[in-house]
Amino acid sequence: MHPWVGLSDHVRLGVVTRWVTPELVAGVLEKCRVRDKKPGALPAGFMVYFTLALALFQQDSYDDVAEHLVGSVPELSASIPNKSSFTRARGRLGPLVLEGVFRELAGPLAPVGLQDSFYRGMRLAAVDGFVLDAPDTKVNRAAFGGPVKNGHPAGFPQVRVVTLTECGTHAQIDAAVGGFNGGERELAIALAVSAAGMLVVMDRNFPGVALWKAYLEAGSHLLLRARSPVAHRPVEHLADGTYSARMNLA
Repeated sequence: MHPWVGLSDHVRLGVVTRWVTPELVAGVLEKCRVRDKKPGALPAGFMVYFTLALALFQQDSYDDVAEHLVGSVPELSASIPNKSSFTRARGRLGPLVLEGVFRELAGPLAPVGLQDSFYRGMRLAAVDGFVLDAPDTKVNRAAFGGPVKNGHPAGFPQVRVVTLTECGTHAQIDAAVGGFNGGERELAIALAVSAAGMLVVMDRNFPGVALWKAYLEAGSHLLLRARSPVAHRPVEHLADGTYSARMNLA
């Protein structure tokens, strides 16, 4: 039996544990029906914190991240498990647990009326996207795609992420994940239900009929940048120097 058994489940992740509490982790594991079934294996509770640490120390190896977590515990730091043990344990944990932790924590934080977080009673939020590198494996390449140059893969497979973020606090309200070859607009549409009653700011790549309808049906208001051809013909000039126009949305 590995010396970590019975001890590693008590490892926490510094100040992050203030929000990702052991009770929260245990609740998500129970909800996802992930239980420790293999005697002597790295426990699921520890692997939640280990996976979060991989994101915080993304330039480090499995061994280095483990040392960051257990360096102050002599019984653990003297016998770091090998990489294959961590890989198998991450496989047993699966992706739904980490998504569950995110869902438990995600949401607006600004109290009603907080300055710069609201406009005319509407909570201010923004939608934006980015890409993350994924390990260069055939499975990730097939699932997510990635940059291509001259018909050949260029760089790592990449995951596309679009987030709904509270402007005043930068708290993540919701997020949608897709492949590199998918569009940000489609992922943004999936976030509409979480933006009810908010004034949502988006960049000029997002406007479209389907997105417009999704957010309006959810009870959101939109403040969008638009390319000049989209609404360049005024229908009515307004007193404040702006104008209303009919938008041509593809």
